[in-house]
Amino acid sequence: MTEIKPSAALTFVLHTIVIQILAAATVVLGWQAFPNLSVLTLLSCAVAYAVTALLRMPPSWRLCNTMLPLAAAVSLAVELPSWVFMTAFIGMVAIYAPALWTRVPYYPTHRAAYALILAELPTDRPFVFLDIGCGFGDLLFFLQSRRPLGTFIGYEIGVLPWIWGTIRAKLLRRSSISIRFQDMWRASLTEYDFVYTFLSPAAMARMWDKVSHEMRPGSTFMTNTFPVPAPADETVAIRDPRNSKLYIHRMGREQAANTAAILATTLPKTGRLG
Repeated sequence: MTEIKPSAALTFVLHTIVIQILAAATVVLGWQAFPNLSVLTLLSCAVAYAVTALLRMPPSWRLCNTMLPLAAAVSLAVELPSWVFMTAFIGMVAIYAPALWTRVPYYPTHRAAYALILAELPTDRPFVFLDIGCGFGDLLFFLQSRRPLGTFIGYEIGVLPWIWGTIRAKLLRRSSISIRFQDMWRASLTEYDFVYTFLSPAAMARMWDKVSHEMRPGSTFMTNTFPVPAPADETVAIRDPRNSKLYIHRMGREQAANTAAILATTLPKTGRLG
């Protein structure tokens, strides 16, 4: 049974609040001994980065937390126009806002997993690959450049990642890459040969219900870090800072029958699909 943990997005927000309190405390306490704002700002950035590394936060969250003390210092030292802060705020909302209702934060796939996913894709025939929650599409571009026979689809509801990924595909003339502004729960998985996800514990039981009902026999479902409530056909270690795992499921005709009992105990009736 998959344990449904608290929202990952809320965890990241709480971590960020704690980190910024520690960074601010570094400046306040350090001022008594060494009243140099420039040095203390850099020190607070270093403290923020060290704590994010200790908490094993993803690179995007590390960068955000490291830059916040510097941004605060600059805003106090320089009279920046209000539109600068509004632009930064809108950019953050455009990336991270969907986490508030999906309980799936923006959490890009570590590059250590790319080769493991690539190894699952055939080299001698066409196929269709789906990345659910593809972010800026980095994984899709990596795979497409090495598997030219494939068609690569990404679902993303973060406005900024979707816009940038779409523009990038057009500029690079990658016609076999399509990033769609699509809610994963409202789309069918029947057309895909390979489906990859990197979501959160809160979504995995419902995702397995959807996968086991919609994916064709012979297709492959892969999930990064967070397992579904069914044993994987193969589990591969990802050599990333979090020692993650890639869970690989080969979909067969017996899938729905074998998982019905498990889903009945892990997914409330109100959360089922269909």
